Amino acid sequence: MQTYLHWSDPAVQAAIISAVGSILTSTIAAICAAILGKQIAGRKRLREKLLIAQDDIEFLLLVEQAHCEIHQERGEASRKLNVRKGVKEQGFSWSGKFTPGRVAYNDGPGRRFSKG
Repeated sequence: MQTYLHWSDPAVQAAIISAVGSILTSTIAAICAAILGKQIAGRKRLREKLLIAQDDIEFLLLVEQAHCEIHQERGEASRKLNVRKGVKEQGFSWSGKFTPGRVAYNDGPGRRFSKG
C-alpha cells in the first residue's frame, strides 16, 4: 500500500511550514546559545588570566620590598625610586593601578587581598 502526499492540500502545506519553522527556530536558538556560551567562557578565561597577572604583580612588588629592606638593613638607602627612575628612562612605565591595596578596593570587601 502506497501513501502519497498531496502537496496542494492546505493542511499538508501548513504542517510542512510548521515543521520547517520549528527546525529553524531550534537551530537559531542553538547557534545563539553556542555564541553566548563561548563569550561567557572567554570572559571567564580572561578573568582568570587577570587574577593570575594581579598575583604576579603582587609577588613582584613584595620582591621589590624585600630587596629594599635588605639594602636598608645594610645601612644603605633602598634605591627603589632610583631604580624605578632608571627603568622609566629606558622607556617603560608602570600605571600603579594594580597595587595590592587598589586591587582589593576594586574587587570589593571580602575578596582577594582585602583584609575586611
